[in-house]
Amino acid sequence: MKRNFLLFAAAILVSCSNNETKEAPVASNIFIERNVSEFVAQHPEWTNGDNTNEEITDKFQHEVKRWSNEEDFLKDMPLQLRELRDTTLNGTAFKIGTFTGYNDNTRPSGSILNYIQVKIDGVLSPEQLAQVKIDGKYNLEGMLYKQGSRKDVKLISVADFKGYDLGKYLFSLTKITPIAAKP
Repeated sequence: MKRNFLLFAAAILVSCSNNETKEAPVASNIFIERNVSEFVAQHPEWTNGDNTNEEITDKFQHEVKRWSNEEDFLKDMPLQLRELRDTTLNGTAFKIGTFTGYNDNTRPSGSILNYIQVKIDGVLSPEQLAQVKIDGKYNLEGMLYKQGSRKDVKLISVADFKGYDLGKYLFSLTKITPIAAKP
């Protein structure tokens, strides 16, 4: 009897641990991906068919803005340089690079990075400007200079595509690391 009970208890523990593994979100070192995945997992009722829960969208907007103040907001986020432009502030001329998220079919199937849009305007020093090129892919580090509008943070639904627009931010870039091309 004792032996049967132990086998029964072991079977229950194994089945419970298997269920946890199947439902766990994809583990990621990328701050943005991890936080968006966790938010979506915590709010499965966010979208129901064509209807979007506006309360949850509002909560998402507040969360994303809060995340942007975190030191790790840009940590390991793959971004692509889309354009460079000149600007002047207080009589000083400098370049701003616009970096955006991009699609990459080599990412793991559970990754939601291909469904996340974010736009980072980065203030570039002359040294940084010399190391970047349009369409190049980079990881950035920097200090948040200005948040964009909360209303720009939204759930995107077009036909069968559902994605997450995290808005636009201005950063003073401290480090730019090229992402090595995959073979």
